[in-house]
Amino acid sequence: MKKFITFEGGEGAGKSTQAKLLAKSLSKIKEKNLLTREPGGSKLSEKIRKILVDSSDIKISTDAELLLIYASRFQHLQERILPALKKKTVICDRFIHSTYCYQNEIKHLSTKIKFIHKHFAFNLYPDLTILIDLDTEIGLKRSFNKNKKEIRFEKKNIFFHKKVRQHFLKLSKNNKKIIKINGLETKKKIHIQIIDHLNSKSLYKKKLPYII
Repeated sequence: MKKFITFEGGEGAGKSTQAKLLAKSLSKIKEKNLLTREPGGSKLSEKIRKILVDSSDIKISTDAELLLIYASRFQHLQERILPALKKKTVICDRFIHSTYCYQNEIKHLSTKIKFIHKHFAFNLYPDLTILIDLDTEIGLKRSFNKNKKEIRFEKKNIFFHKKVRQHFLKLSKNNKKIIKINGLETKKKIHIQIIDHLNSKSLYKKKLPYII
């Protein structure tokens, strides 16, 4: 079983950019990898994603939202992530920690998430999670400046997003499998910190190179 690495953080933190850079670094040392995202990652999962992150005013109950996330995740895991992990490093932009921070403690769904993850997500957890922490207002401003269509979560009030950040920080405390990186640093500095951390763990036979 190869390594499962996830990227987490609030809106506009730069997760997707850093996930792509890591994938390129792995390719440089001929380490096969799969770069994917959640919600999404498979044909069916991407269709479910449109419901979850679309900018329309569809009202979704908290339980329905959680079940949609796990319908998407189950298909994604079964179809792409688990088969890939037999031979490749899998890099996923968001996974279980986003579920906890966006759907869980804020909406008191902890017990349900643990049960569903065990029975409908193969109880799979990342080997390493890279949390890019960024001031909430700065992150939202960056996200809106991208002119994204998928802004259902961005449109939630500032208090929601501040709680999400606090829950990410809470999860990262005393957790050796989560490394927290300052999202105010430049794209290059963040990338260097990620590569240095992975190299310090000697996860691969060859040292990962910097891409930028």
